[in-house]
Amino acid sequence: MESEAVSVTNPEQAGKKLHMWQLSYIIGFLIVVPVLLLEFLGFHLPESILPYTELVGGILLIAGACEAFVLSVEGIAHNMHLTDYVSGIYASLASTIPELSLLTFLLLSGQYEMAWILALATIFMNSLVFAVYTLILPKDEHGEFRLPDAIHWVGSDLLSMGAVISLSVGLSMVLVHMFNPPEGGTFAQALDSGELIVFGMCLVVVFIAYLYRITKYYGRCDPSAEDPYLSCEITHDAMSRKKVVTYVLLASLGALLGGEALSSFAHFAIDTAGLTIIQAALLLVIFGGTPEYIIVASSHRKNEIEIALSNAFGGIVQVFFVVFGYTLLASGIIGFVFSGGLNLIPIDVFSVVLLLFAFPTLFILRVMITDDAKVNALESIAMIAVFVMMLYILLVYGGY
Repeated sequence: MESEAVSVTNPEQAGKKLHMWQLSYIIGFLIVVPVLLLEFLGFHLPESILPYTELVGGILLIAGACEAFVLSVEGIAHNMHLTDYVSGIYASLASTIPELSLLTFLLLSGQYEMAWILALATIFMNSLVFAVYTLILPKDEHGEFRLPDAIHWVGSDLLSMGAVISLSVGLSMVLVHMFNPPEGGTFAQALDSGELIVFGMCLVVVFIAYLYRITKYYGRCDPSAEDPYLSCEITHDAMSRKKVVTYVLLASLGALLGGEALSSFAHFAIDTAGLTIIQAALLLVIFGGTPEYIIVASSHRKNEIEIALSNAFGGIVQVFFVVFGYTLLASGIIGFVFSGGLNLIPIDVFSVVLLLFAFPTLFILRVMITDDAKVNALESIAMIAVFVMMLYILLVYGGY
């Protein structure tokens, strides 16, 4: 009888235990907040431990904030009866909020080029994550995995637009840098706030149109649909409006505090550790993107393939159109308010090379997706090889 009592009470006790993301949030909060309070009061930790403390605390806090954002979006998706894939798109979008917070703090501190490079560098890491994930997707008897129509028909269009935009703007910056007007004058060698605001608005508007189309035509479950991703059953747990609001507020606070901590580490990596601006950006991308990679792995482990796939793919298109678009827009606005809006992003090797490299990244993804709406091991390995070579070139030659 005693053993039976134990077996009955254990599930209840287990239900009261904190989840990993909650522990991550609490530990990160307990690390970051005291450090910020000490700095506010004029007490500074030794330089040998301060940046690493902020790095660890920022990562843990952002990891918890990302999961809180995702859970809140899943609760909203359940109430709105969205498909798993489209709800995963919105969850992936919510998981970029901590990164947007980090970029905002960099911009407020005047690190315009660092924010530009960090936003673009995220595309390469997320593309590599997507390629690796396609390699482990469950395949059919022909060794292929059928991609959702939302990726094949809508996502591929977004990849095409992103590839064309990156190539055209990047080449224009190169031409401006290399040539002068025939009258003997000179072109401006930096982007100003007006140009950044126009470019950023264009990217954000495209993504809004993408969200509208994918939500309207692929967002609702339809048992009669031929697409297996539309003939689905809602699997998200019910969540009250009060709980959704609580998660959103907690996640927003964690994103702000974690973003500030990581931005402080970015200054240390460049000014003290001696890393190049691209190396520091890639390092922040790896650390800052870890929570999203965990979400992909966790969703796959729970057999939520649609959510994992939408997060992996969304990490590419959303970075270019949302994160990079926000960076351009915020750079133009913040730069205009605090520094007059002139000469914000210098046209140099750092700002141009990542923009040009975004073209082959988005292009090969588009080709692999649209040829037959399926992905196999050969295509996955080809994408991985391309992305690894590009990352190697950036790390080895991007600092010179």
